[in-house]
Amino acid sequence: MRSESNIREIVAFLEQLGENNDRAWFKARKDQFDALRKPWEADMQRLINLVGEWDDDTRGLQVKDAVYRIYRDTRFSLNKAPYKTYFSGVIGRGGRHTNRASSYVHFEPGNMMVGGGIWWPERPILNQLRSLIDAEADEFLKIVESPSIAGNFDWACDTLKKVPPEFAKDHPMAKYLKMKEYIMMKRPGADYWDCDDWVERVADDLHRLQPLYDFLNYVFE
Repeated sequence: MRSESNIREIVAFLEQLGENNDRAWFKARKDQFDALRKPWEADMQRLINLVGEWDDDTRGLQVKDAVYRIYRDTRFSLNKAPYKTYFSGVIGRGGRHTNRASSYVHFEPGNMMVGGGIWWPERPILNQLRSLIDAEADEFLKIVESPSIAGNFDWACDTLKKVPPEFAKDHPMAKYLKMKEYIMMKRPGADYWDCDDWVERVADDLHRLQPLYDFLNYVFE
């Protein structure tokens, strides 16, 4: 199915926004923003629906609950720029408010990404994830080292400098036990997105990550 959004025009607009991140500039171009955002959201809903064909957690998710607003919360930030310079959304149970392993799509000039996992889990969940990886190391490695995942995605996690004290310093899974989150991302080039079927292409890639999500989400069962 043909994409409704024009990726080149979205990227061009976001580049201009990055250079003119103020309310007056944006207000004068709000109609242009809406004309780009609406079809992109329609494509994102179609992507959500495709993911829902194999992921029960995603079934019924509405795009309004999945995508992030363009407006930044600047109350506690030194960066007072009022707008984000990217479009993004989370595809999983609860949408952008989820705490479960889910998919993420990020449209930003020079930093286009697709992937997923668990972002910054709370300490009790992180402890459970580490214990699960310790107990089921073979299953975890079978998933993350499979050609379908390792050949398409890279780890994109913040990590500790040392293995958590409850595990041996020379633990064979030390690399994974030091992670503070469990995220794998793909950063494809422009040709990946600049096509009529980018929605189906992204859906195919996200499908590859489903075994990882199933493993990580076991701690919530």
